[in-house]
Amino acid sequence: MNILPETFVEIEQIYQSIMSENIKSISINCAQGKEGSTELVLALARRYKAAGNKVLIVDLNTFKPAITNEYVKQKQSWSLDDTDLQTACITPFSEMIDILPAPQSEQDQNISFRDEKKLKNAIEIWLKRYNFIIFDTCAITRANFSNIPGEVIARGCDASLLVVAPGISLESRVLKTMEIFNNNQINLIGTVINDVECPPLDMQLRNSVRRRLKRFPRIERWLLKRISNIELLKGNIGR
Repeated sequence: MNILPETFVEIEQIYQSIMSENIKSISINCAQGKEGSTELVLALARRYKAAGNKVLIVDLNTFKPAITNEYVKQKQSWSLDDTDLQTACITPFSEMIDILPAPQSEQDQNISFRDEKKLKNAIEIWLKRYNFIIFDTCAITRANFSNIPGEVIARGCDASLLVVAPGISLESRVLKTMEIFNNNQINLIGTVINDVECPPLDMQLRNSVRRRLKRFPRIERWLLKRISNIELLKGNIGR
């Protein structure tokens, strides 16, 4: 799993946006999967740690529990009704960051995680030990009986962030996700554009210039400067 450095400017911008709203619990959502939401969960957790906060990562992505599979050796069943069992399942990730792994339970047991009131009660209890709670969730449009709906988790939190990846996210899935969010009155504080699979045109042009003109440094420098001065190529207009 790729781990984004918490020092990235983009991570800092997201962190400051969350802090400005005094948010204590947040759900990181995506439309269909593989958009980078899990990487964002880990990066934000480390950014909060850097600010002296104790953080709990709650992995409720039962479809693909990447954080649990990567960092938790012993997986157990737990529920929102049993505080002692929750505490027993918590696994240290690093200093000041803990993980509550994805629940290992039968399909019918996951129904309890769809109770918004129980989730809010659990968050209230966790906030007595932690400064910030961050949830990794199932993709919104991957709805089935065994998955914990991401919109339920988002509704139980103070806010949600939606990760969209151009080149990966289908427009129809993103529009469906926005419809679900609107119907559930979710506090969506922003959309994170993960363009790793579809970088801005200026970046692609710079890489091409460096690759093709490395034997002509003067022309290379001139072209790179011209490209950097064209705002339209940076993809910022309209965002």
